[in-house]
Amino acid sequence: MHGHRYTLEEQEFMEDYVPGHSYREIQKAFTKKFGWEISIRQVNSYISNHHLNTGRTGRFQPGQEPPNKGKTWDEFMSRRGQEASQKTQFKKGQIPHNGGAPVGELRIRYGHKHKNENKYYWQKIAQPNVWRMKHIIEWEEHNGEVPQGCIVCFADGDTLNWHIENLILTTRAQNAVKNRWGIKGHDIESAETANLIADLKMATNKARRKNRRRKKRNGI
Repeated sequence: MHGHRYTLEEQEFMEDYVPGHSYREIQKAFTKKFGWEISIRQVNSYISNHHLNTGRTGRFQPGQEPPNKGKTWDEFMSRRGQEASQKTQFKKGQIPHNGGAPVGELRIRYGHKHKNENKYYWQKIAQPNVWRMKHIIEWEEHNGEVPQGCIVCFADGDTLNWHIENLILTTRAQNAVKNRWGIKGHDIESAETANLIADLKMATNKARRKNRRRKKRNGI
């Protein structure tokens, strides 16, 4: 729904509920409470426009248990992959008739578009040949769908280290600035700092452009 005018009650709900919750959790809670289905994109836009912060980085806090502890892959597979795989799931020890890999198998491959220096773990989520990047699956299991305009990055720079404590959400704009200036991290803390530095550079450049336009208008 576009152009929705948020009521005072809805705004107060967002302010109270957003901290500590994922985009998916916020979407579900908002929909249940107010009866209209807000999208993940709208949640992301509202949070950005109102300068709210979920406080979630994708890493575990001291004493926090991983939500998939003691549970199987089927219990935590994304809904899309689970629904598709249930129809074609092979039993333990059964070999697919086409000789393909079983659902759940991990393989190391290059990225989406072309071969480059980076390789990633991919996991098969459904037959006959449906694969997704493992670090994306891992992020979504803990935080919900990756917001539009964002990517999941590896804090230590190792694209094969897909574990949640090494994953950090970064906007595409932040990533572009970091690549341009060679800003890197080596762990979660330094990766978060790198994102803040990228934000600062973008804000500085925006202010400079605004100042140049002002001078041009005034003939300075």
